[in-house]
Amino acid sequence: MFKFINSMRFRVWLVFIGFTTILLGFLYINQITLFPYFYNTIKMQETTETARVLARNWDNVSLLDEMNRLSREQEMLIVINKYIGGGAVLEYTSDADNLLSRTVFDIPPTETLLEEALSSRDGSTVHSFRVGEREGRCYSLLVGTQNNVRGLITIYNFSEPLENTQSVLQSQFFLSSVSMFIVAFLLSAFVIHNISEPIINISRSAKKLTTGEFNMTTRKADYAEIRTLTENLNKASREIAKTENLRKDLLANVSHDLKTPLTMIRAYAEMIRDLSGDNPAKRMKHVQVIIDEADRLNGLVIDMLDLSKLQSGVAQKTVTFFNFSMHLDEVLERFDYFSRENKFAFVKEIERNILIRADVSKIERVVYNLINNAVNYTGNDGKITVRLIRKKDTIGRFEVKDTGSGIAKDEQPYIWERYYKAKKSHFYKRTTVGTGLGLSIVKSVMELHGYSYGVNSAPGKGSTFWFEFPCE
Repeated sequence: MFKFINSMRFRVWLVFIGFTTILLGFLYINQITLFPYFYNTIKMQETTETARVLARNWDNVSLLDEMNRLSREQEMLIVINKYIGGGAVLEYTSDADNLLSRTVFDIPPTETLLEEALSSRDGSTVHSFRVGEREGRCYSLLVGTQNNVRGLITIYNFSEPLENTQSVLQSQFFLSSVSMFIVAFLLSAFVIHNISEPIINISRSAKKLTTGEFNMTTRKADYAEIRTLTENLNKASREIAKTENLRKDLLANVSHDLKTPLTMIRAYAEMIRDLSGDNPAKRMKHVQVIIDEADRLNGLVIDMLDLSKLQSGVAQKTVTFFNFSMHLDEVLERFDYFSRENKFAFVKEIERNILIRADVSKIERVVYNLINNAVNYTGNDGKITVRLIRKKDTIGRFEVKDTGSGIAKDEQPYIWERYYKAKKSHFYKRTTVGTGLGLSIVKSVMELHGYSYGVNSAPGKGSTFWFEFPCE
């Protein structure tokens, strides 16, 4: 029961019924409860406006014709008293045959009405009266000023009996209420079907994600917001599937990279124990293998820890101001022995005095990783081009270019992931020389500094990895 009350179906239905109830309550108050007040207010406005029209036409020769016209149209008795001086009064009464003579009205005489109008702020006075079962109001308006009284306009206006009208309105309101509630039920059912059903389908699809069913497609809905939500869920499921595949590859590769050096360390340690313990030359050779594998294992662990810190936001950057050109020369000098031993040809294109404000150790790590990456994948000619140039006055650019097999365009966005393996491994594959985390570290360092980075590559044309930075 609690689940149903908190469901979207019930809430949508409750909103429609609640809205209909509030709307009907508002209509009941305005049409039935306040109807007499509105009616009397409107009748009084008609009366006062009629008096003002006659006052504006006071000196017009057609005043009496205007009086009779308004009397017939508004169904009211109008009396005009004109004061012509010396106490003489001319009285004119409209020819409203359907109204009773004013002599039977229970209201003060004309002299009293004039006195009350003179003493009021707006020059008017109002009295209620009753003739049999009919009620009405008498409205008097002074023409002229207190010092110059020109006349008095008195209007007798009957109010219609409202009981029958209210009874009709109540019956009509009851029928309207039943109709509106039926429409509210049907409309809420329509909205529930078109909004809640797609969301329920989305919820079912999202629930499948928890069971590991990632490759799925949710049917699109008619509404733009739900359609966007559906598209995002479908996209998320595809991305999660890719992430799951990467996770499996990551686990397999990490297991392999940890297992291989550990196996070799154990094997050579047993060889020292059983075979070469008394032979200094063999023992030294076996010990060196153990040291190399331990270094490789240590490098893998360090790379994993560094990458974890960078991607979790724990790593902090220590910004200093240094000469990138000079620092790059020092880094490349460390590769001289390696390049001679392994027959690599480094082509240096370094513009002098490019100054940068960044974390020296992390930028150096990026340079090392990009050069190592080029070493692992360059072509048979062993040519690697390292370029540092000033692209603009305030923008520097670092590039490492190899002559390898290149990377397909659709795979380039994914090479920055840990242990990513391309579909066509002869284009780009995880090397056994490195840890498989180098480009992921490059990506994280670049994002930490806010630098733009990327790769320009095509199958068979080699690859150029680069990043750009503000320079001084």
